[in-house]
Amino acid sequence: MPSSGVHADGRAAPGPPHTSTAHAEALSSKIKEQKVIVDELSNLKKNRRVYKQQQNSNIFFLEDRTKIFSESKNTLDELKKEYQALENSETTKVKTQSA
Repeated sequence: MPSSGVHADGRAAPGPPHTSTAHAEALSSKIKEQKVIVDELSNLKKNRRVYKQQQNSNIFFLEDRTKIFSESKNTLDELKKEYQALENSETTKVKTQSA
């Protein structure tokens, strides 16, 4: 495919993904990841230890299981709200453009 943005047969080449679409995909991926974390934490036995990785480091600290579970659920809720707000704004843009 030529770098000019046109296929050999004259059709326009697809451009880079829209930033909000890329953001929605990234959010969706983070939500899936957070769901796995919440599910794993909810299925842990009470006597299991939970370690949290220090940001930008390979150091782990022992944490309270219920505290980490609560933080993870809150993070999941925040990600879902952000995703929903993004979806709503996209819907509003489409409605505005078609009106």
